[in-house]
Amino acid sequence: MKNKFLLLIPAIFAVSLTSCGQTVSYKSGDNYKNYIRELNFHNNFNILQLTDIHWNGGTQVGDNTYGSESYLKKVIEEASKHSKGGKLDLIEITGDTFMLANASHVTAFINFISSFNIPYAIIWGNHDRENSFNPNWLSDQFRHAPNCLYTEIDNDDVYERSNYVINLVDQSKTVKWQIFNVDSGSSLRKGAFDLGLSYDYIHQDQLEWMKYQNEKANNVPAIAYYHIAQKEVEEIYDMAQKNDAKVTKSKFFKLEGFGISDNASNIHMNLKSSNVKGVFMGHAHSIDWTATYDGITYGFGVKSGTELYYASLNSGMKDESKTITIDKDIELIGASLVSITDDSGDFTIEHLYYNELMEGDDVRWYVY
Repeated sequence: MKNKFLLLIPAIFAVSLTSCGQTVSYKSGDNYKNYIRELNFHNNFNILQLTDIHWNGGTQVGDNTYGSESYLKKVIEEASKHSKGGKLDLIEITGDTFMLANASHVTAFINFISSFNIPYAIIWGNHDRENSFNPNWLSDQFRHAPNCLYTEIDNDDVYERSNYVINLVDQSKTVKWQIFNVDSGSSLRKGAFDLGLSYDYIHQDQLEWMKYQNEKANNVPAIAYYHIAQKEVEEIYDMAQKNDAKVTKSKFFKLEGFGISDNASNIHMNLKSSNVKGVFMGHAHSIDWTATYDGITYGFGVKSGTELYYASLNSGMKDESKTITIDKDIELIGASLVSITDDSGDFTIEHLYYNELMEGDDVRWYVY
């Protein structure tokens, strides 16, 4: 049985009454179709990543000019206008959507995101566990929300909750791409009295589940979204800092630690065997660093919204690749946009820094 996360009342320390349990191999092959959602594929399929929104009681304060809700609305509208064809095909919300929230805040967010009439997928982060509502209730709200693709399978043997796949299909229902949504958990607890101060990680049964799903789809290219970066990302970053020829296209900004788990998951080779071409995460608010290693692009989404904390970029600062120079002070908030070129496995990624400055709205796209 999967380790379902418990209701956590906001506190400095929250202790789970369940343990992580022993990792089991993926055995739900007969039910693999229950994890699948479908969208129609076309060339230049646009996916907007929003992450670490931290929607709470303060988010809705303000009007159409001020407030985090108003800010998110403008980000989505600007991204839609900029995207190829002027249309977003999918919004991926990669964890920490809520923090210290209640049921009314969830309802307000669903009404907000549904108003754009764009299909969206949501996965859970560590702060989505720290609210006053029952997680089962939270899941049910998104299972039945308009335009939402979220699903979870009760009592399966895939670790945690928000593990599901979106198959992008052509007119004949042939799968051309897969979008994996993977639950990277919250705190890793090894017993009933473990305070769980280490972050969780992607478990082996989840990786086996991804491989099985990809094999069933005839090994098409895939993109994976999850919240907490894995240990391998830090290793790839270190290689990039040493100008290792195996790491290419290292770009954008890293202004804090990755916030990874202490556990190594050997995720790279597993992702490669599932034909994953890109992995995009959240969790770290002051990072949008991106690099390609051994055929897989690893990247962090730009923090979406002004709740909690975010980074500022000062005039004259250069990005990781030393090819972008900031010419005025801006904030590292906005969104990321992936555009899948065709069914060959190619895609582009752009990062949007949307800033509302004294002299007017300032939208800056940096192309990867």
